[in-house]
Amino acid sequence: MSRKVKGMVQLAGITYRIVRVASGSYTVVRISDDRDVGRFALAPAFGIEAIDIDPNVLREVARLAIHTAKTSYVGFPRPELAAIEVAQAVQAAQAARRPSSMPPASPPNR
Repeated sequence: MSRKVKGMVQLAGITYRIVRVASGSYTVVRISDDRDVGRFALAPAFGIEAIDIDPNVLREVARLAIHTAKTSYVGFPRPELAAIEVAQAVQAAQAARRPSSMPPASPPNR
């Protein structure tokens, strides 16, 4: 399978290129120095291989690539960003309406 650039993700001000090297397998290239910093695979199970980067950073880059649809694995649909923003706004509104304490308990029925 030929290498195909799937897109870019940015984390902490650093941009990474996501390149598909095989079905469900990707290479991560740091744009600033054009260096291959690691790989991740989606199938048969999620896995990462850090080369020149902290494994936790590579895991976050892979997570961003998956959630922003920079991968072509069928199990990860492209997120609907408008729906996510609406859901976050609804959650924020609900959190703002919560009372700081519970109302007093009602007396028992006799």
